[in-house]
Amino acid sequence: MDKRFNPMSASEQLEVRLALLEDIDSHPERSVPDTIRVVRTTLRLTIAEYARLCGVSARGLADIERGLTSPTLDTVAKLLKPMGLRVGVMTRKRADGSERAG
Repeated sequence: MDKRFNPMSASEQLEVRLALLEDIDSHPERSVPDTIRVVRTTLRLTIAEYARLCGVSARGLADIERGLTSPTLDTVAKLLKPMGLRVGVMTRKRADGSERAG
């Protein structure tokens, strides 16, 4: 964990993670690199820490977050796993309330 932050209690960690899940759910238009960065920074992890946790290289993670490389679906799955998230397809509601594939 990044040493600049004070440790959070278990209940504070739960609140942060629930807020993160709601934020991700409310922004389906967010790009994969931006979503990965939001997850990592919300969890208060450095690139090296998050890369080690996910089983990817720190350089690869940094390049993905900067948009220099496009991750494979397998890599995206690894990067979302710490939050219990999976790669998938979502539908978006149209202005008239009907749904369409996104």
